[in-house]
Amino acid sequence: MSARPMPGESLAGGVFRTSTAIACMIVLVGLARGAWADELGSWYRSDPRSTAYLHVRPALSGVFADARGCHVPQWLLVERLREGSAKGASPDMLQSAVRAELARLVRAHRIIDQTGLAVGASGDATLKEIGVFLRAGLPDQVVGELLAAGRGLHGGRESALAACGAIMDFRAMGPVADADSVHIGRLLMASGMEPSRYGSLALVYDRGKIRGLSHELLVHEVIINTLSAGGGLSIMNQKIESTPVSESVQAEKPVSTPAGAAKHPSSASPAKDRQKNRGLNDR
Repeated sequence: MSARPMPGESLAGGVFRTSTAIACMIVLVGLARGAWADELGSWYRSDPRSTAYLHVRPALSGVFADARGCHVPQWLLVERLREGSAKGASPDMLQSAVRAELARLVRAHRIIDQTGLAVGASGDATLKEIGVFLRAGLPDQVVGELLAAGRGLHGGRESALAACGAIMDFRAMGPVADADSVHIGRLLMASGMEPSRYGSLALVYDRGKIRGLSHELLVHEVIINTLSAGGGLSIMNQKIESTPVSESVQAEKPVSTPAGAAKHPSSASPAKDRQKNRGLNDR
């Protein structure tokens, strides 16, 4: 390879300068590759639990190589290794869990690219959060539409991720259609509410179920209609307190109870901590 010498420099000097630059680039690339490849090795060296998984190391190495090719940060996979080994997962289960995590993170990467949401220096953290939503069962389409809705908003990334988190928690308490999930998430982002308060939506729902209100009434009348009208959490709580339980029960299909069996109201809530209802009356 030839190089044009600098003024006052011989041809040999120019070639030497270029060769030195190329050598430095090769070293830097090698160091970068080594850093990527050493994430797995570092776990094996630093975590005493890793000795139980030595015979699946070649398979895990393949997963980590795939992550490198998909531009997925390997430290996110190491977190799954630590989590799984701490729980005493079998080698096969751990390997499957890490491979499944990679597949989710690849999907999360695709969602970010397709929505065009600006993540800046928070790319890895955003990828991790979306991976959590997908692991909880939030559909790719719901996550993608909410991220797209955050595009162009001030604090769009934080608002979109907070909306996804609120919908994830909400859906864990009862079935919510994908279209309703997206609609509620968009209403939250447009409400003017602080993103940190979005999570209170699940507490509102829980409070309504404790009181005996139906799922359909809570989702559509209490939550969607209130947000659509520009109301907030305090209005939702007022509706919960003022709605007769008999009116709510009529919205539910009657469920037959076997003779002699105790009747349990459909409002029974899985909530264990009744103090969660504090602080719901701010907006």
